[in-house]
Amino acid sequence: MLTGAVANRYARALVSYAKEHGAVDDIGAQLGKIRAFLGASKELSQFLASPIVTPEHKIKALEGVLGEPLRPDVARFLTVLLERGRGSYVALVADRYQDLADALNGRVRVEIETAQPLTEADLDELVRRLTEACGKTVVPKVIENPALIAGVRIHMGHRVLDATTANALRQFRDRLLARAVRKEGIR
Repeated sequence: MLTGAVANRYARALVSYAKEHGAVDDIGAQLGKIRAFLGASKELSQFLASPIVTPEHKIKALEGVLGEPLRPDVARFLTVLLERGRGSYVALVADRYQDLADALNGRVRVEIETAQPLTEADLDELVRRLTEACGKTVVPKVIENPALIAGVRIHMGHRVLDATTANALRQFRDRLLARAVRKEGIR
């Protein structure tokens, strides 16, 4: 079975449970913390995937890393995942859970790349316009990338809106090269 299909199945089950118990955001917050640690530590990911370590030790390690006890429902869910040898799927399940929870709550996560820092007013205006355009609550993540020269690049799901100087220069170069190729092809 494909990795994405497995992660999707577990995430859907957990979202269904969370929705039924009114804990979508609480479970999502704890999974988000776990996901952040997994993204920062390759060793932790390998530890969770290890078939040698018992699920109980893995849960205790996660609680130690988090510095707080896991919610009982999250601990049970992760135990099931770990007992079935799916420790390597925890990050994927957490990501997919977040996507499903966002869809359920009418949110969309947007990555905004800028060459220079945005002012609060500029960010608020950008978020307002994006919210109007997509009809969902926008949760922004701002990343500074000086290589863009100027402007903004917005990643919303699989869509990318690139209004940067670097992109404009790249498109200009491509048009010039395309014209040069056409001219050379005529001779």
